[in-house]
Amino acid sequence: MANIRDIAKMTGVSKTTVSRVINNHQYVSEDIRAKVQAAIEETGYVVNGNAVKLSNGKNYTLGVTLPYNSSCYDRLVNSLLFHAREKGYQVLLLPTYYDEKTESEYYSLLEKRMIDGLVLTSRASNLDNWTKLKSKGRIVSTEKVADPKIPMIFPDRKKAYDQLFCELAEQGVSKVIFTNKRDLAQSTSARDKADCYQKYFGEVIEGQNFFTGIESYDNGYCWAKETFKELQLPEVIYANADDTAAGIISGLEEIGFTHKKDYQIIGEGNQPYSRLLNFSTIDFLPTEIGPAVIDYILSDQGMINVAKEPRIIKR
Repeated sequence: MANIRDIAKMTGVSKTTVSRVINNHQYVSEDIRAKVQAAIEETGYVVNGNAVKLSNGKNYTLGVTLPYNSSCYDRLVNSLLFHAREKGYQVLLLPTYYDEKTESEYYSLLEKRMIDGLVLTSRASNLDNWTKLKSKGRIVSTEKVADPKIPMIFPDRKKAYDQLFCELAEQGVSKVIFTNKRDLAQSTSARDKADCYQKYFGEVIEGQNFFTGIESYDNGYCWAKETFKELQLPEVIYANADDTAAGIISGLEEIGFTHKKDYQIIGEGNQPYSRLLNFSTIDFLPTEIGPAVIDYILSDQGMINVAKEPRIIKR
Protein backbone atom coordinates (compact mmCIF):
# COMPACT_ATOMS: atom_id res chain seq x y z
CA MET A 1 0.00 0.00 0.00
CA ALA A 2 1.34 3.41 -0.96
CA ASN A 3 2.41 5.88 1.68
CA ILE A 4 3.22 9.58 1.69
CA ARG A 5 6.88 8.86 0.86
CA ASP A 6 5.82 6.96 -2.29
CA ILE A 7 3.62 9.84 -3.42
CA ALA A 8 6.49 12.28 -2.93
CA LYS A 9 8.86 10.10 -4.98
CA MET A 10 6.34 9.64 -7.82
CA THR A 11 5.68 13.35 -8.15
CA GLY A 12 9.20 14.64 -7.47
CA VAL A 13 8.12 16.85 -4.57
CA SER A 14 8.86 16.74 -0.87
CA LYS A 15 6.82 14.91 1.75
CA THR A 16 5.99 18.33 3.20
CA THR A 17 4.46 19.42 -0.10
CA VAL A 18 2.41 16.21 -0.30
CA SER A 19 1.23 16.86 3.25
CA ARG A 20 0.23 20.40 2.30
CA VAL A 21 -1.85 19.10 -0.59
CA ILE A 22 -3.52 16.53 1.66
CA ASN A 23 -4.29 19.22 4.23
CA ASN A 24 -5.52 21.60 1.51
CA HIS A 25 -2.84 24.17 2.34
CA GLN A 26 -3.27 27.35 0.32
CA TYR A 27 0.44 27.82 -0.51
CA VAL A 28 0.69 25.09 -3.18
CA SER A 29 0.58 25.79 -6.92
CA GLU A 30 -2.32 24.36 -8.88
CA ASP A 31 0.03 22.33 -11.12
CA ILE A 32 1.69 20.58 -8.18
CA ARG A 33 -1.63 20.11 -6.44
CA ALA A 34 -3.06 18.40 -9.53
CA LYS A 35 0.05 16.20 -9.94
CA VAL A 36 -0.10 15.04 -6.29
CA GLN A 37 -3.85 14.42 -6.45
CA ALA A 38 -3.38 12.33 -9.61
CA ALA A 39 -0.71 10.20 -7.88
CA ILE A 40 -2.99 9.71 -4.89
CA GLU A 41 -5.81 8.50 -7.14
CA GLU A 42 -3.49 6.29 -9.20
CA THR A 43 -2.03 4.50 -6.17
CA GLY A 44 -5.22 4.37 -4.12
CA TYR A 45 -3.40 6.08 -1.25
CA VAL A 46 -5.70 6.46 1.75
CA VAL A 47 -5.12 9.49 3.95
CA ASN A 48 -4.65 8.72 7.63
CA GLY A 49 -7.35 10.96 9.07
CA ASN A 50 -5.97 10.80 12.60
CA ALA A 51 -2.52 11.83 11.39
CA VAL A 52 -4.02 14.78 9.52
CA LYS A 53 -5.93 15.88 12.59
CA LEU A 54 -2.92 15.59 14.86
CA SER A 55 -0.77 17.50 12.39
CA ASN A 56 -3.20 20.38 12.93
CA GLY A 57 -3.00 19.93 16.68
CA LYS A 58 -6.69 19.03 16.85
CA ASN A 59 -8.94 16.00 16.59
CA TYR A 60 -12.07 18.04 15.84
CA THR A 61 -13.84 15.80 18.35
CA LEU A 62 -15.46 16.77 21.64
CA GLY A 63 -16.44 14.36 24.39
CA VAL A 64 -19.72 14.65 26.32
CA THR A 65 -20.15 12.56 29.45
CA LEU A 66 -23.67 11.37 30.23
CA PRO A 67 -24.72 9.25 33.20
CA TYR A 68 -26.96 7.10 30.97
CA ASN A 69 -29.42 7.35 28.09
CA SER A 70 -32.29 9.40 29.47
CA SER A 71 -34.87 11.71 27.94
CA CYS A 72 -33.92 14.44 30.42
CA TYR A 73 -30.66 14.92 28.49
CA ASP A 74 -32.17 14.78 25.00
CA ARG A 75 -32.54 18.51 24.43
CA LEU A 76 -29.09 19.31 25.81
CA VAL A 77 -27.41 16.59 23.72
CA ASN A 78 -29.24 17.69 20.57
CA SER A 79 -28.18 21.28 21.17
CA LEU A 80 -24.54 20.28 21.71
CA LEU A 81 -24.55 18.06 18.60
CA PHE A 82 -26.05 20.75 16.39
CA HIS A 83 -23.73 23.56 17.45
CA ALA A 84 -20.63 21.36 17.42
CA ARG A 85 -21.44 20.34 13.84
CA GLU A 86 -21.81 24.00 12.88
CA LYS A 87 -18.26 24.54 14.14
CA GLY A 88 -16.93 21.55 12.21
CA TYR A 89 -16.66 19.21 15.20
CA GLN A 90 -18.04 15.78 15.90
CA VAL A 91 -19.24 14.68 19.34
CA LEU A 92 -18.37 11.49 21.19
CA LEU A 93 -21.06 10.54 23.73
CA LEU A 94 -19.55 8.89 26.82
CA PRO A 95 -22.00 7.08 29.15
CA THR A 96 -20.73 6.76 32.73
CA TYR A 97 -23.62 5.13 34.65
CA TYR A 98 -22.25 7.12 37.61
CA ASP A 99 -19.23 4.83 37.80
CA GLU A 100 -16.16 6.70 39.05
CA LYS A 101 -13.67 4.42 37.31
CA THR A 102 -15.45 4.90 33.98
CA GLU A 103 -15.49 8.66 34.45
CA SER A 104 -11.76 8.64 35.17
CA GLU A 105 -11.11 6.69 31.97
CA TYR A 106 -12.99 9.30 29.96
CA TYR A 107 -10.90 12.09 31.49
CA SER A 108 -7.81 10.28 30.20
CA LEU A 109 -9.05 10.86 26.63
CA LEU A 110 -7.88 14.45 27.08
CA GLU A 111 -4.42 13.33 28.13
CA LYS A 112 -4.21 11.02 25.12
CA ARG A 113 -5.32 13.88 22.83
CA MET A 114 -8.17 11.75 21.53
CA ILE A 115 -10.60 14.62 22.13
CA ASP A 116 -10.10 18.39 22.07
CA GLY A 117 -12.42 19.11 24.97
CA LEU A 118 -14.76 17.48 27.45
CA VAL A 119 -18.28 18.53 28.42
CA LEU A 120 -19.45 17.19 31.78
CA THR A 121 -23.09 16.71 32.66
CA SER A 122 -24.06 14.87 35.86
CA ARG A 123 -21.14 13.18 37.64
CA ALA A 124 -20.57 10.54 40.30
CA SER A 125 -17.79 12.42 42.06
CA ASN A 126 -15.87 15.66 42.23
CA LEU A 127 -12.74 16.14 40.15
CA ASP A 128 -9.99 15.47 42.66
CA ASN A 129 -7.44 15.53 39.84
CA TRP A 130 -8.66 18.84 38.41
CA THR A 131 -5.25 20.53 38.62
CA LYS A 132 -3.78 17.83 36.41
CA LEU A 133 -6.75 17.64 34.06
CA LYS A 134 -7.01 21.33 33.26
CA SER A 135 -3.54 21.28 31.73
CA LYS A 136 -4.55 18.48 29.34
CA GLY A 137 -7.46 20.11 27.57
CA ARG A 138 -10.64 22.14 27.79
CA ILE A 139 -13.28 21.05 30.30
CA VAL A 140 -16.63 22.65 31.10
CA SER A 141 -19.53 21.48 33.25
CA THR A 142 -23.24 21.92 32.47
CA GLU A 143 -24.16 21.54 36.13
CA LYS A 144 -23.02 23.49 39.17
CA VAL A 145 -19.90 22.06 40.79
CA ALA A 146 -19.18 23.19 44.35
CA ASP A 147 -15.58 22.01 44.58
CA PRO A 148 -13.22 22.35 42.85
CA LYS A 149 -14.02 25.53 40.96
CA ILE A 150 -14.10 24.46 37.33
CA PRO A 151 -15.55 26.23 34.27
CA MET A 152 -19.35 26.04 34.43
CA ILE A 153 -22.32 27.08 32.30
CA PHE A 154 -25.34 25.69 34.08
CA PRO A 155 -29.01 26.18 35.00
CA ASP A 156 -29.52 27.57 38.51
CA ARG A 157 -31.66 24.64 39.58
CA LYS A 158 -31.77 25.59 43.24
CA LYS A 159 -33.24 28.97 42.38
CA ALA A 160 -36.00 27.26 40.39
CA TYR A 161 -36.70 24.78 43.21
CA ASP A 162 -36.98 27.59 45.74
CA GLN A 163 -39.27 29.63 43.49
CA LEU A 164 -41.51 26.63 42.83
CA PHE A 165 -41.92 25.57 46.48
CA CYS A 166 -42.37 29.18 47.60
CA GLU A 167 -45.18 29.74 45.09
CA LEU A 168 -46.92 26.52 46.11
CA ALA A 169 -46.76 27.52 49.78
CA GLU A 170 -48.13 30.98 48.98
CA GLN A 171 -51.05 29.31 47.15
CA GLY A 172 -51.94 27.51 50.36
CA VAL A 173 -50.69 24.08 49.26
CA SER A 174 -49.57 22.01 52.24
CA LYS A 175 -49.09 18.45 50.95
CA VAL A 176 -46.31 18.13 48.37
CA ILE A 177 -44.11 15.17 47.49
CA PHE A 178 -41.22 14.97 45.03
CA THR A 179 -39.31 12.25 43.22
CA ASN A 180 -35.70 11.82 42.13
CA LYS A 181 -33.48 9.26 40.42
CA ARG A 182 -30.72 9.32 43.05
CA ASP A 183 -30.87 9.79 46.80
CA LEU A 184 -29.69 12.75 48.86
CA ALA A 185 -26.23 11.30 49.49
CA GLN A 186 -25.54 10.85 45.78
CA SER A 187 -27.21 13.82 44.11
CA THR A 188 -26.51 17.53 44.48
CA SER A 189 -29.81 18.40 42.80
CA ALA A 190 -31.70 16.11 45.20
CA ARG A 191 -30.07 17.83 48.18
CA ASP A 192 -30.92 21.24 46.73
CA LYS A 193 -34.54 20.18 46.27
CA ALA A 194 -34.67 18.88 49.83
CA ASP A 195 -33.19 22.10 51.24
CA CYS A 196 -35.74 24.23 49.41
CA TYR A 197 -38.61 21.89 50.27
CA GLN A 198 -37.81 22.05 53.98
CA LYS A 199 -38.01 25.85 53.99
CA TYR A 200 -41.71 25.66 53.16
CA PHE A 201 -43.05 22.18 53.95
CA GLY A 202 -41.01 20.73 56.79
CA GLU A 203 -38.68 17.77 57.13
CA VAL A 204 -37.93 15.61 54.11
CA ILE A 205 -38.57 11.95 54.87
CA GLU A 206 -37.78 9.36 52.23
CA GLY A 207 -40.75 7.09 51.57
CA GLN A 208 -43.23 9.70 52.80
CA ASN A 209 -42.68 12.94 50.90
CA PHE A 210 -39.53 12.08 48.93
CA PHE A 211 -39.09 9.03 46.68
CA THR A 212 -35.96 7.86 44.86
CA GLY A 213 -35.06 5.38 42.12
CA ILE A 214 -37.77 6.80 39.86
CA GLU A 215 -37.09 7.83 36.28
CA SER A 216 -38.84 7.20 32.96
CA TYR A 217 -42.47 6.70 32.00
CA ASP A 218 -42.54 3.07 33.12
CA ASN A 219 -40.98 3.82 36.52
CA GLY A 220 -43.46 6.62 37.12
CA TYR A 221 -46.39 4.47 36.07
CA CYS A 222 -45.49 1.54 38.34
CA TRP A 223 -44.52 3.73 41.28
CA ALA A 224 -47.80 5.68 41.18
CA LYS A 225 -49.97 2.56 40.97
CA GLU A 226 -48.27 0.87 43.90
CA THR A 227 -47.56 3.85 46.15
CA PHE A 228 -50.99 5.43 46.19
CA LYS A 229 -52.84 2.25 46.93
CA GLU A 230 -51.51 2.78 50.47
CA LEU A 231 -50.32 6.39 50.73
CA GLN A 232 -52.71 9.33 50.73
CA LEU A 233 -52.58 11.31 47.49
CA PRO A 234 -50.94 14.74 47.99
CA GLU A 235 -52.09 18.00 46.48
CA VAL A 236 -48.95 18.28 44.32
CA ILE A 237 -46.45 15.75 42.95
CA TYR A 238 -43.21 17.23 41.65
CA ALA A 239 -41.65 14.67 39.29
CA ASN A 240 -38.00 14.76 38.23
CA ALA A 241 -38.74 14.52 34.47
CA ASP A 242 -41.67 15.07 32.13
CA ASP A 243 -41.75 11.44 30.97
CA THR A 244 -41.83 10.33 34.62
CA ALA A 245 -44.70 12.76 35.25
CA ALA A 246 -46.59 11.31 32.28
CA GLY A 247 -46.17 7.80 33.68
CA ILE A 248 -47.44 8.95 37.07
CA ILE A 249 -50.53 10.46 35.48
CA SER A 250 -51.22 7.20 33.64
CA GLY A 251 -50.68 5.06 36.75
CA LEU A 252 -52.95 7.22 38.89
CA GLU A 253 -55.69 7.15 36.24
CA GLU A 254 -55.74 3.36 36.51
CA ILE A 255 -56.51 3.53 40.22
CA GLY A 256 -59.14 6.22 39.85
CA PHE A 257 -57.37 9.58 40.25
CA THR A 258 -57.59 12.40 37.70
CA HIS A 259 -54.92 15.00 37.10
CA LYS A 260 -55.98 18.59 37.85
CA LYS A 261 -59.05 17.30 39.68
CA ASP A 262 -57.62 15.15 42.44
CA TYR A 263 -54.03 16.43 42.37
CA GLN A 264 -51.58 18.54 40.36
CA ILE A 265 -48.34 17.30 38.81
CA ILE A 266 -45.24 19.30 37.88
CA GLY A 267 -42.47 17.91 35.69
CA GLU A 268 -39.01 18.89 34.47
CA GLY A 269 -37.62 19.32 30.98
CA ASN A 270 -40.32 21.11 28.97
CA GLN A 271 -40.73 18.04 26.75
CA PRO A 272 -43.72 17.25 24.49
CA TYR A 273 -45.25 15.14 27.30
CA SER A 274 -45.98 18.29 29.31
CA ARG A 275 -47.69 20.03 26.41
CA LEU A 276 -49.66 16.96 25.36
CA LEU A 277 -50.92 16.19 28.88
CA ASN A 278 -51.14 19.85 29.88
CA PHE A 279 -49.06 19.90 33.07
CA SER A 280 -46.59 22.47 34.40
CA THR A 281 -42.87 21.93 33.97
CA ILE A 282 -39.49 23.57 34.46
CA ASP A 283 -37.33 24.40 31.46
CA PHE A 284 -33.64 24.22 32.42
CA LEU A 285 -32.68 25.96 29.16
CA PRO A 286 -30.59 23.29 27.41
CA THR A 287 -31.02 25.03 24.05
CA GLU A 288 -29.27 28.10 25.50
CA ILE A 289 -26.62 26.19 27.42
CA GLY A 290 -25.61 23.97 24.48
CA PRO A 291 -24.28 26.70 22.14
CA ALA A 292 -22.73 28.63 25.03
CA VAL A 293 -20.80 25.51 26.08
CA ILE A 294 -19.55 24.80 22.54
CA ASP A 295 -18.49 28.43 22.04
CA TYR A 296 -16.60 28.38 25.34
CA ILE A 297 -14.82 25.08 24.86
CA LEU A 298 -13.59 26.14 21.40
CA SER A 299 -12.38 29.52 22.65
CA ASP A 300 -9.31 30.64 24.60
CA GLN A 301 -11.44 32.09 27.39
CA GLY A 302 -10.30 31.33 30.94
CA MET A 303 -12.43 30.45 33.95
CA ILE A 304 -16.16 30.93 33.47
CA ASN A 305 -19.11 30.66 35.85
CA VAL A 306 -22.44 31.41 34.20
CA ALA A 307 -25.75 30.53 35.87
CA LYS A 308 -28.82 30.52 33.62
CA GLU A 309 -32.18 31.17 35.26
CA PRO A 310 -34.64 28.32 34.51
CA ARG A 311 -38.23 29.04 33.47
CA ILE A 312 -41.22 27.62 35.33
CA ILE A 313 -43.86 26.98 32.66
CA LYS A 314 -47.32 26.95 34.19
CA ARG A 315 -50.14 25.05 32.55
